[in-house]
Amino acid sequence: MKSSREAADLRADLSYLYSLNNRGIKPGLSRIQKLLAAIGNPQNAYKIVHIAGTNGKGSTCAIIASILRSAGLRVGLYTSPHLLRFNERIRVDDLEIGDRQIAQFIRHWRKTIDELDCSFFEATTALAFDYFKKQKAEYVVLETGMGGRFDATNVVQPEVTVITPVARDHQEFLGRRLHQIAFEKAGIVKSGAPCIVAHQTAQVCKYLTAEIRARAGDLYYAVDQCRIKATRAFADYQELNLSIGNFTIERVTFPLIGAHQLVNLQAAVTAVTFIKNITITTDILRKGIAAVIWPGRLQILHRNPLIYYDVGHNQHGIQQAVRTLLKTFPDQPIHLLLALGTQKNYNQIGKIIRPLGGTVCLTEIPDHPSVSAESLANSIRKAIPLNRIYVEKHLSVLLNILSRKLQTNELLLIIGSHYLAPTVLPFYALRHSV
Repeated sequence: MKSSREAADLRADLSYLYSLNNRGIKPGLSRIQKLLAAIGNPQNAYKIVHIAGTNGKGSTCAIIASILRSAGLRVGLYTSPHLLRFNERIRVDDLEIGDRQIAQFIRHWRKTIDELDCSFFEATTALAFDYFKKQKAEYVVLETGMGGRFDATNVVQPEVTVITPVARDHQEFLGRRLHQIAFEKAGIVKSGAPCIVAHQTAQVCKYLTAEIRARAGDLYYAVDQCRIKATRAFADYQELNLSIGNFTIERVTFPLIGAHQLVNLQAAVTAVTFIKNITITTDILRKGIAAVIWPGRLQILHRNPLIYYDVGHNQHGIQQAVRTLLKTFPDQPIHLLLALGTQKNYNQIGKIIRPLGGTVCLTEIPDHPSVSAESLANSIRKAIPLNRIYVEKHLSVLLNILSRKLQTNELLLIIGSHYLAPTVLPFYALRHSV
């Protein structure tokens, strides 16, 4: 157990790391390259699968990492953002980085980080790369933070790259048009490394194809490589049949629900089969897929009433969650708790959530820039009757109200941001048992 002094020191170290956010997002890879050179270029010590895209990156990373672990490999996983603790971002064999390792890295390299004027994500990426080397990871599954071309992770020479579904998000940085966003995402493509592209709209597919070929990438569409058919759907998992190459596997248990997760699974399975010098068997695939754990993706927080939490934070992601629950519970009205960050486009949200049929509870994200609940209400009133809208800007107050009002046979979806998790997850952990 940490002493109060150690805990205070760690808070100070993390506070410093978070303060780097004030330096903003600055395009270019020179700072991270110089920082990694000072550390000894740890990113060259293991093999890497690199993932970019708009939606499904984290889930795809988690699936790939689980399959590689089931193959007996020591696997690092780097994702962002976290739900509750910074440590979640950096894992080896699904164990989070320790507080001591975080503190030691920050204290040792703080001067260099400041001299190079590195950002929060650049410093965190260097920390992850260094930790993976020290932990003797054999493979690292690496999620871009945003975009791809100038993302701090884009200093690696990967074995395989993956591009998950591309949609409009972070438009203030990546551009407002889909071809601009596709250009940035395709920036992770490297000549000689297979690039697996998940199912996309026809328009995005056209853009990505042009960009990948322009970079001399070896392009493979996951939909042409892997066939997946869901056979049964349940509240917290689905069963499916899967075919890839000479393999056909029936009645595979997959712990993530929704058609969009099948898209992610298709890309992940295709990616692992393109990694050289490892043997992927049907047993490895079955066990790896069944062992996937990825919180915050239509995660059940409570039963009776049934309460889901999803980190979907743009219109595309929210639409996927809504469609999944409508298909799973076709005859049941579904209540919604929604909060969005200030940079999000929400002009179509009303149309997306209207089919749920339940009460729409609008709130705000604690301690994070958030669209005002009233602004959201004014927007969705065009699509949803006033008697179905409830506004309470304080999330904790709203959760307590809902805990009293929801009946045991009702269903609630909480959605809109990763940053809801620090309030939502402890609330249900403390008050309810799943």
